[in-house]
Amino acid sequence: MGQDHLYRIVEVSLKHGASRRDVGIMTVRQALELPDVPSLEYTYPEINSHADSRFLTRDQLQAYVCG
Repeated sequence: MGQDHLYRIVEVSLKHGASRRDVGIMTVRQALELPDVPSLEYTYPEINSHADSRFLTRDQLQAYVCG
C-alpha cells in the first residue's frame, strides 16, 4: 500500500502566521524528502484539500504512506 501512496500528488505550503505561501506540487515521496521544517504543510493526497483548507503535518503524511 505504501508504494502506491508515494506517487500521489500533494501541494506543499509554508505557513507563516495566518498566511500561507505555496512551495510547489510534488509527489508524496518528494515532499517527504524535503527538510523537516515544522511550518511546512501538505494537502491530503486523495482529495482537493487545498480548496477545503485541509492540510497535513509531516507526521500525518508519513502515517498516510504507512497506513
